[in-house]
Amino acid sequence: MVYSKVLRRARIATSAIFFANGMVLAIWATNIPGMKQALALTDQELGFALSAFAAGTMLTMYLAGALVTRLGSRNTLLIGGLLVAFVVPFCALANSVVGLSMAIFLLGVTNSILDISMNTHGALIEAERGRPLMSSFHAVFSIGGLAGASTVATLLSDKLGVFQCLSLAGVLMGGITLAAIRFVGDLQPVPQENKTSIISKGFSWPNRALMCIAGLTFLALFIERTLIDWSSLYLTDVSHANTSVAAFAFGAFSLAMAIGRLAGDFLIRRFGINWLLTVSGAFGALGLILAIIVPQPLTSIVGFIAVGLGLSNMTPLLYSQASRAFPGAPGLGLAMNGTLGYTGFLLAPLVIGFLSESVGLKMAMIVPVVAFLLLMSSHLRKTRIDRRAIEHRRAQAACS
Repeated sequence: MVYSKVLRRARIATSAIFFANGMVLAIWATNIPGMKQALALTDQELGFALSAFAAGTMLTMYLAGALVTRLGSRNTLLIGGLLVAFVVPFCALANSVVGLSMAIFLLGVTNSILDISMNTHGALIEAERGRPLMSSFHAVFSIGGLAGASTVATLLSDKLGVFQCLSLAGVLMGGITLAAIRFVGDLQPVPQENKTSIISKGFSWPNRALMCIAGLTFLALFIERTLIDWSSLYLTDVSHANTSVAAFAFGAFSLAMAIGRLAGDFLIRRFGINWLLTVSGAFGALGLILAIIVPQPLTSIVGFIAVGLGLSNMTPLLYSQASRAFPGAPGLGLAMNGTLGYTGFLLAPLVIGFLSESVGLKMAMIVPVVAFLLLMSSHLRKTRIDRRAIEHRRAQAACS
């Protein structure tokens, strides 16, 4: 009973940090149009600056995994949360595209440490609980995104600037981290018997299963980064909505992500992972197609809601699978998956920024549609392979 209360507190406290991280990134993302306007950036220049976030993330992922392995996920959570709180306001102080890129790069570095540590801690709680929980953690992240977008919509209506918004984000991130850290628990992975510790080997190449997971993570994060960076601009530049409506659209996207993730653990138990990811891919692709074909504020918001529902469970499921790639070192599996998968996070702003400059943002959004279809087709193929394997085993059993 005592231990279950401790685990429950750890789950709530870890969820609070997921919430804070989602809120901070949403406040930052919904201020991107303001940063672009203040520096008079082109779409291609903005795409270059935004790609610095993924570059910082990728370069730090393996280091973040090593920190989690060496210091423990709890201590790394504290370090990552406070660093993000300190760095995020500097994005508003840049006076050139180079300065903005440097600030965003540092945000990517610090957020990478927080991302790996909180997902590792969530995976450890999931393992202790013995049931799927990762979707619920990411649901709280999305609820934080909704809260952040709603906060920005209110602050923008009060004529507050980008620096004030990002400073508030830093204060909230730091405060929630300090309040929650004492309750997250000092969880450790279960030691694996008869296995050489992966940690003692130093650098290790990902195995084939992890490479497959990372490839799917690449596609999912490419889509997610596209929506984070460009959904607000799509509403203002293509659908001709004002900035408050654009912030509301991002909030609706975050709400849809949260709803999908809250239902994710139940849907996995009821229908299975492959069914959920196949349906999710179809739903997301249809939502983007609607926003492209009918680029009005209302239809674009409806389309982004569908994208949020479709995208909601992809990343948490892939993170959960990656955490099991190396027994006894979940942080290392997550770090390797993140390093490879976050290539999509790096390329998304570059690809969409270049295409937006060349053929327009509306046509550039076809790329994430294709990514959704690739995700869907990969899981359809996996489902067919699994079905044939089951039929083969049944045939063998009938013959024996």
